[in-house]
Amino acid sequence: MSARIAIFEDDSDLAEHLSQLLEIHGYEVTLLLSLDDIDWRDYDIVFADYGNQIVPFKKVTHECQENEIPLIAISGGPMNYTPSLSKPFLIADMEAMIAKALSQRVVKKESIFSFFRRSS
Repeated sequence: MSARIAIFEDDSDLAEHLSQLLEIHGYEVTLLLSLDDIDWRDYDIVFADYGNQIVPFKKVTHECQENEIPLIAISGGPMNYTPSLSKPFLIADMEAMIAKALSQRVVKKESIFSFFRRSS
């Protein structure tokens, strides 16, 4: 099963390009313009434009933290968030960041499951 990635990006050309790039690399991608779009909270990773004019980055950050979804910020300007990718970025850097986010998520889930196994 490939990872499911939600993208909040207000530049439609960049969003489409990023989506196609990720799909070529085997990811299932959905482009979103609202926090109310589909149930993106079931996705494995979220990419969000740090300077998004449609969906404020702070709101996406809050939602991702509440739902324990890894968030990767993308921006063409300065940003104060980690992990982040500065536009233009290398595909290898993007893939490394995705792999790290997915592995951290798996470790976190395994930690939760091991806690419950010990508790029973």
